[in-house]
Amino acid sequence: MSLRLMKERVKHSGFTVREEMIIDGQNLLKEELEHDSSYSPTMFFWNPVLGCDDRPAKVRIYNRKYSSLNGNYQNFLTTYDNPIKIGEYLHDTKDDTYWLIYNSFNVNDVHYEGKMIQCNYLLRWQLSSGKIIERYTNIVSASKYDVGESGNSTLQLSSNNYTILFGYCEEGFELEGKRVFIDMRHINPIKVFKITRSDDVLYNSGNMGALLSFIADKDEFNPEFDNQELRICNYIKPELSPSPVPQPPDEVKDLRCEISGSKNLKNGYTRTYTASLFNKEGNAVNWDDTLYNWNIQSDFDIEKIIAKNKIKIKVNDETLIGLSFSLQVISKTDNSIIAEDTISIIELIAKGG
Repeated sequence: MSLRLMKERVKHSGFTVREEMIIDGQNLLKEELEHDSSYSPTMFFWNPVLGCDDRPAKVRIYNRKYSSLNGNYQNFLTTYDNPIKIGEYLHDTKDDTYWLIYNSFNVNDVHYEGKMIQCNYLLRWQLSSGKIIERYTNIVSASKYDVGESGNSTLQLSSNNYTILFGYCEEGFELEGKRVFIDMRHINPIKVFKITRSDDVLYNSGNMGALLSFIADKDEFNPEFDNQELRICNYIKPELSPSPVPQPPDEVKDLRCEISGSKNLKNGYTRTYTASLFNKEGNAVNWDDTLYNWNIQSDFDIEKIIAKNKIKIKVNDETLIGLSFSLQVISKTDNSIIAEDTISIIELIAKGG
């Protein structure tokens, strides 16, 4: 056997007997996972933010039971290259149920296995920004716990307490202290609870994910502030953006300007030029000195007198005969040129002047 081939086989088989056994175990499970009767082809990862299935979960499901701690639960097993973390959601499309990963363990680098609990309520709350959040949650009785509140040194116990579990998310931190609807009914009297305690460390498993846990205590429905239709307590109406203020028509835009007057200027002779403004409908627009102005582009001095939309121009220098300059009307708004003519300087005796 060549050295190269041996290195390739070692790479795929492991450098030790244990590594070889682990890789064999991983490969065997990959090949046989879907052939087992416990394999669930209807289970998909659920994206709680987008509200849709992401991809097949590729899990085996077994040991389905009920407990007073978490309600319905079931165990799962998946391949090593498909880690399922605590706090993730799975959606079983067969019966349209949603499951929250409660714990998950790496078993000898061969596979992952753990426990998922069934979500039994879609909880909704509103962020301070006004955005409404909803998460599938596992809600069970928490009467054996205190509600996180004390008063007059008297311990208060209640049978109207719930423990709420859902996947870790930044939006969940705003839930503490809020009031929420927890009731499958949509008719009065509707049940409202106040979140009185949070445990964001109890179910933290580091790089294997985390859960958020809350205690909810019975509260009273407030018809003035609680939106029963949206299932949001202390509902904050989103601020409506103010309607845009109508702007006066921009007459500079699509404005047409015409300069009337001869294109030839006799040396020593004063000539008057007039600018006429028209809008896009062809109607005349009044001249406004704050919006429009005359401008002359030349390499020599030119005498000029400006009076609104009229300008008087004179050149008295024989050395300039045969030269030309640019007569412009510009917009003071953006210094754009809205009209321009080239004026040639000619002799006084020239015809056509």
